[in-house]
Amino acid sequence: MLSVALAALVVIMMISIGLEIAPANLRQSLAKWKWLLAAVVLNILIFPFITWLAIETVAAPVGLAAGFLLCAAAPGGPVGPVLSRLANSDLPFATGLMVVLGILGLATTPLTASILIEGNDGSVFWPMFAALLLFQIAPLVAAMAVRKFAPSVAASLAKPMRLLSNVLLVVIVVALVATRGEVLVGVSLATHVVLVGGLLVLLVPVLLMARPNSIARGLLIVTGVRNMSVALLLANRFFTEPDVEAAILLWSFWMLLLPAVVGFAAGRFRMIEIDQPVSGVPAVTGMLADRPSPGESAA
Repeated sequence: MLSVALAALVVIMMISIGLEIAPANLRQSLAKWKWLLAAVVLNILIFPFITWLAIETVAAPVGLAAGFLLCAAAPGGPVGPVLSRLANSDLPFATGLMVVLGILGLATTPLTASILIEGNDGSVFWPMFAALLLFQIAPLVAAMAVRKFAPSVAASLAKPMRLLSNVLLVVIVVALVATRGEVLVGVSLATHVVLVGGLLVLLVPVLLMARPNSIARGLLIVTGVRNMSVALLLANRFFTEPDVEAAILLWSFWMLLLPAVVGFAAGRFRMIEIDQPVSGVPAVTGMLADRPSPGESAA
């Protein structure tokens, strides 16, 4: 039953994303190819490798290590652009980056899992590839095609599909907490410290970037938010240890909490520019909107 629910969650979530993604988002991300390349390298190579080093440092149990590495290997979480909006980042770039990472993850996620997760001999690559193609990429592409060729249909379906995916996610998380709760309680303090510390190292620079619409803000937040639904789907289909799903839940707790707090702290002080009227009244431009912080790029 859980495996069916997880598969449905990924499919519905990908459909809801595809119904709302504009081709312009992808074009804008591809046009900023240097930032996009940096984001891809960070998400697909550097982030999983650093996660593996951290796991080796704290000597995490095999099941927990597999769960953490599945999260690290699954980039492009759909909540990334939502939190990027909260932080006043470059939202079109963040949205396009999420889609690009999801497509690349079709190959990189099973490859990373095959290389880094202990006990894998590479035999899971093609089964994982097929699962991601069926449950993640195919629904996303189909929904994007509906948005392009039948925009009125996409507009009518987008909100119900998004609501359904959110409800299903909550139900699955509650069910997993009920069945895996004892594993979560037993996780060592050192594991929590490493998770929180690692995410803060990635996210604290967001607080130092005062310039609105920063690409770097969106890049770092999207990187910090991994694809929980994909990680849970792969854990359920290819791993038997209950610790694997528990690790994903633990990671997801901090993965959602810390970027949300950092995004709020970084975005709430942004002043509105003069050329962005609110209710027809020009707003006063503030100092933070006029001046980027020292060392921030002009991009």
